[in-house]
Amino acid sequence: MSDAPSTLAPEFAGFFAALQERALAFPCCDACGHFHWYPMKACPHCRSSAISWRRIAGTGSLYSWTTVRHAFDPAWRDRLPYIVALVEFPDAPGVRLIANVAADPEALAIGMAVTPRFDDGVATGKSGVTFVPAGNA
Repeated sequence: MSDAPSTLAPEFAGFFAALQERALAFPCCDACGHFHWYPMKACPHCRSSAISWRRIAGTGSLYSWTTVRHAFDPAWRDRLPYIVALVEFPDAPGVRLIANVAADPEALAIGMAVTPRFDDGVATGKSGVTFVPAGNA
């Protein structure tokens, strides 16, 4: 995997390296097998320091979301309104990722299946991910 952009905290390097390859990966304890998110040096379940980044399929479900209608950062003013959601992943139990969802807010439902859509910033090291309702990727 490629290196993550140098401005990011090093504990996120595995996540952004996977994004550059259009994939999702989360820290997983090699000792107890539990995923966790926020990346940490020790497993929050068993305290082992044997942590590796494991790729997942990427399909998830909406746990919760909110529609943002006020830009707290001027750079986001042209994107209003936008959706910020918590996405859960069946193949990474315990992980809830905060991410944007590109969809009509009225069409969203708790538990709705979503899939990742990776942006085109891979070459610049600014790759990211937005989720869309399954079937719209």
